[in-house]
Amino acid sequence: MSLSPAVAHHAASGGSVTGPAGTGGAGKKAAQVQLQADLNNDDDWNKFLQRDGLLVIDVYSEWCGPCLGMVGNLKKIKVELGGDNLHLAVAKSDTIECLKRFRHRSEPTWLFIAAGQLLNVVFGADAPRLARTIEQELRNEELARRGERERPRRAPHELTPPEQEAADLQAKQVAERRQREAEAREAARAARREERATRLERHFADLCAALLMPHAQKHLRKVAEALEPYGIAVADKCPLVLGQQGARALAAEAEEMGSAGVSAVLAERPALALLLKKLPDKEGDVIELTRRALYGEGLELEEGAQKKFLAQELCADDLPGLYAPQDRHQRAALLDLLFPKMVGAVVEPPVSAEPPHVALVFGAWQRRAVLAAADRSAPLLLRYGFFADANVQEPKLLCKTIEQYEERTEKDYCETIVLMMAVGVADPLLADPAAPTPDGPPPDLIALGPLHVSADTVVGELECARFFPPGYSQPQPKPKVKAKKKKKKRQEVKDEDDAVPEAAEDAEVNGEDDGRRETEDGEGEGEAEGEAEGEGEEAEGDEAEEDQALVADKATSPPPVAI
Repeated sequence: MSLSPAVAHHAASGGSVTGPAGTGGAGKKAAQVQLQADLNNDDDWNKFLQRDGLLVIDVYSEWCGPCLGMVGNLKKIKVELGGDNLHLAVAKSDTIECLKRFRHRSEPTWLFIAAGQLLNVVFGADAPRLARTIEQELRNEELARRGERERPRRAPHELTPPEQEAADLQAKQVAERRQREAEAREAARAARREERATRLERHFADLCAALLMPHAQKHLRKVAEALEPYGIAVADKCPLVLGQQGARALAAEAEEMGSAGVSAVLAERPALALLLKKLPDKEGDVIELTRRALYGEGLELEEGAQKKFLAQELCADDLPGLYAPQDRHQRAALLDLLFPKMVGAVVEPPVSAEPPHVALVFGAWQRRAVLAAADRSAPLLLRYGFFADANVQEPKLLCKTIEQYEERTEKDYCETIVLMMAVGVADPLLADPAAPTPDGPPPDLIALGPLHVSADTVVGELECARFFPPGYSQPQPKPKVKAKKKKKKRQEVKDEDDAVPEAAEDAEVNGEDDGRRETEDGEGEGEAEGEAEGEGEEAEGDEAEEDQALVADKATSPPPVAI
């Protein structure tokens, strides 16, 4: 344990400090004041807890130091009330395991401990309240020493009743937030599936896909024979290895295809993709007819009669032999999965779902630190841009890249950089279970002190839609540079065969040539003067650009503190 930064600051400002490092001039009253201990690790913490009397500990985090404003008040209370029964300390929660629950708090936190038991916890820099609490706990400790009062049985790492109540409330709020996010995510997924099913239905109303598992491919003839009475024909077939991603996509659509055994087989061995087509003279829905032929759905059997349909016959070792979609949504998903080229030739590919995201707003003067922290979590950064202020309701875009922002000659403290950060996976059903899943914004960005963070992903989606509307990420067309037209010089072609032998005519021709040459010489001089003027203008433009480059950046430091 060493002299804390808080005590050092207090001593430097004229406060009295005693002990081995104390300075001369300390009076008799100051000699009774004990140095405030600085607890930086578990060993310091455990040694300090062994002291007798009331221990008052200021808990802080590395990014938010101890409360310096309370040092003088605590010293005064110790001298006047506590004496040797009151011990003060500051403890760094980042390196003490017992204090890990305080690591992300920014408000001052005070622990009251006696005989190894946590008596009370006070949050905030409320000097009168802290003084009253110290007086009350000193009286309680005196009664406990005389055996007239029993201390609470609570270890320092346990929660006090107010803390437990706050933790329960926070847990309830988190559960409600996650439920809202899950409902919004499911609603978005249902909307995407409905839109895709409607679009594919326009072109493939009489088509349906099915899948034969590897062990059932030899029974393809049986499948065709079972479908024929219902007017369904096998129009195409294709062996296909789905891979892990394809197996997860199929499991997301059909629960019976989501077992570990089915996924392992489809990820490694080729299955047989079937394209089924309803014949023109057959009425009914192709999906219903297929399910009736293979699964017996919708058939009325006599009472007590038992019939084993083809889908049941092809099962082996708890693995289904085939799969056919149950509804139009599954039909669309299976067509996209098994026959992407056929579908892609008619309909554009399905829109990929964006991961749940939130908006983080920072001052533009932090742009380099913010983007450096975002680069360390590169897959989570979806978009970013620079805006005129922190207005979330009506944002005003300045530019989309840091290069464009650096080119701006005038910057202001109110300008902001906004990040669209993913805080989850786009579709949990398709995500790799072994891959890490983000849970909230990156701590590196939160440590930079954002001006605004979306309350949850539902609010974040609305806010990001304002900051980054559709088409935001599309590259902007570059303006075409007009090419300068080159002046063609007049070329004189002389035909000797048409020369006139008369001297008068020769003189006239020579006169005309001289005129032409004078004209050409005049034009050449004009062009030279124009080029010289152009070079002068370019030189002036270069000087102007150099002057602009010398303009100081007004947004590379924090805003000035108002006095």
